[in-house]
Amino acid sequence: MSQRQMLALILGAYLLLGVIYSLATPPLEASDEFKHYPYTQYVQTHRDLPVLDPEICTWPGPETCPWLQDGGQPPAYYILMATLTSWIDTSDVHQVREMNRHAYVGDPSQVCNKNLVIHYPEQERFPWRGSVLAIHLIRFLTIGFGAGTVILTYLTAREMFPGRADLALGGAALTAFTPMFLFVNSAANNDALAATIGCFTLLLSIRLVRDGLRGPIPLWRYGLLGAVVGLFLLSKLSGLASLILLALLLAWVSFCRRSLRPLLVGLPIVVGIAVLIAGWWFLRNWQLYGDPTALNVFVAIQGVRPSSPTLRDWWQEFGTFRWTYWGLFGAVNVMAPRWVYTFFDLLSLAGVTGFVAWAVRQVKAQAAGRGLLAAWRNASWWIPLLWLAILFASVIRWTVIYFSFQGRLVFPAIAGISPLLLLGLQQWVPDRYRKGLTGAVSLALFAIAATLPFTTILPAYEMPQPLALEDVPLQARVEPVDVGGGVRLVGWELDPQAVQAGESVELVVYWESVAPEDGNVVSFARLLGRGHELAGDVNRHPACGMVPTVLWQPGQVWRDPYRVPVRPGAAAPTLLRVEVGLYDPQAGQELGRACVGEAKLVPPAQPDDVPYPLEVALGDGITLRGYGLAPQAAAPGATVMLTLYWAARATPSTSYQALVHLLDSRGELVAQADGPPLEGDYPTRAWSAGELITDPHAILLPADLPAGEYRLQVGMYNLANMTRLPRLDGAGDTIELPTTLEIAH
Repeated sequence: MSQRQMLALILGAYLLLGVIYSLATPPLEASDEFKHYPYTQYVQTHRDLPVLDPEICTWPGPETCPWLQDGGQPPAYYILMATLTSWIDTSDVHQVREMNRHAYVGDPSQVCNKNLVIHYPEQERFPWRGSVLAIHLIRFLTIGFGAGTVILTYLTAREMFPGRADLALGGAALTAFTPMFLFVNSAANNDALAATIGCFTLLLSIRLVRDGLRGPIPLWRYGLLGAVVGLFLLSKLSGLASLILLALLLAWVSFCRRSLRPLLVGLPIVVGIAVLIAGWWFLRNWQLYGDPTALNVFVAIQGVRPSSPTLRDWWQEFGTFRWTYWGLFGAVNVMAPRWVYTFFDLLSLAGVTGFVAWAVRQVKAQAAGRGLLAAWRNASWWIPLLWLAILFASVIRWTVIYFSFQGRLVFPAIAGISPLLLLGLQQWVPDRYRKGLTGAVSLALFAIAATLPFTTILPAYEMPQPLALEDVPLQARVEPVDVGGGVRLVGWELDPQAVQAGESVELVVYWESVAPEDGNVVSFARLLGRGHELAGDVNRHPACGMVPTVLWQPGQVWRDPYRVPVRPGAAAPTLLRVEVGLYDPQAGQELGRACVGEAKLVPPAQPDDVPYPLEVALGDGITLRGYGLAPQAAAPGATVMLTLYWAARATPSTSYQALVHLLDSRGELVAQADGPPLEGDYPTRAWSAGELITDPHAILLPADLPAGEYRLQVGMYNLANMTRLPRLDGAGDTIELPTTLEIAH
């Protein structure tokens, strides 16, 4: 099969996958599509560009500003798509774009509720019409930009490595079958156009350096680059980075040729042509916002980080960067199976290390024969790396301002990344196996890319189906509880769980529609911890955020899973009371709620500093490991704190009270602080073997307490029958602490 036929096969496979990704993702659920399409629709219907106002453009975007900060993006993509869809009546855009205000944006760990938009099947089913038709048409057209990027990857590899057809075709396949590339290029998103123009800029830059080192560069070459840069600037502000790239490359050519002509003549031509094409856009921004880039108003709407990212933040967000280069879908909340990211991490690691080894060998070999300068002059593979470094630096700069460390933002360099990564992978096998490796990698990526729409994207947006009451599992059924809004709770599933702060409690509830009311209600699931303080909550539309309650019919039952994260810093250990219910967002009031059970919140580590160690074993699996007393001398009327450290040898059979008595020299009781451990927030029935529980008790001293030394006596008893737990050493049913409390006037 010829190279052209192979490239055509890759393009055909890409186009097929692009259509599949487009159809698998509901309208407005692709990357920022809920902002990009309204921008296009505004240009289509108003024949003008939107104007940003931070006072109006607030999340999730009112009808007067549904594009939010993206209304400040350069307009080329939107003008083009508005022109191509100008014949469609899109007046229904606000009905199609009914936002799910409680969607889990940027949180792939959550269960369901991934949808940014409330979807009405009758609006979106085929044959498409109105805004839905326009969105699908724009997606299909955008797939074409991705095809252009695939071709540019092939041409860029041919330019860097003449005669290496395996690298050119393999690089094209690597680009075509990267799941995130497919996802972005099958959406209404200006990133697709920016990637194509960015890769075209890279190809022209490589050719410019190659020809510039051989002889004079014709002025039309500068003019062409200027026109492409101008289009880049009208597509995305990352086009400004291309000016940095060209300035550095022209300086390099000038240095190598010992002539400033390429820099002093070529750069002004490039910039001048770019300004002629895109200057009006920057002038408009200057007049409207006082900033030619409009970044001031963009940031005012988007917001900024509450604080500068720490090294820990960078490391955590680097995971998002990797995932969003290879494939993290939806609103950065639809995640592929973990093994997919492991595969791509290993692929990346092998490719990068292999490429570095290859590059070092190349530079050493060239430098040994002709010198270091000649080694760089005779190579062009470093130009994509320079372009990638510039783009990466711009992403870093933007991430310092806001949470935007996303790998898809370097796709304008993907035409260079893919061939170089493949080159690195080839270094791990002998020459005779390199074509086979290229084919295997291409097929593996195609298989993964072809699978993810069906295993990851479609399930994330699958519309829940109503159940009948008899479909509720028997073990989950309860006596119906009215929670308002014409809805009652008819069942729940809450398995025994022990979690730490930052982890989640998982449960399933079953809502039954009895008499639907006008307006949508919102569900909540909350965790109440120590002192009934809120330890975690989730608020969203019921039925996985997909089916508004106004669509519910009497008798329908909706299965609704929740994953409620425990807030960092929640006091532990404790039992978490799990409550679910409904509230009316319009009236701002709770309609009803029910407690569906408990979960256990345990501390991340057991206390290891016991001031006064003891080891006294009581019955039913409880041991007093030690205690602390502060202060050890006090005045009458004061409060002293006795902290008991209980250890569980096994789970106690019931909930016990802690006995805390203060005795005088005659053994008479003068004060006490009996009570359940941790004031009942963590009863003994919840303890597990191996746990150490820190249990403080405040002892209020009588105001008329005589001076002297007082003894402390502790133990455990069953409040129901006042039976104390015996000591296993046979020494009775109480423990007298060795430390006494001194009372002085």
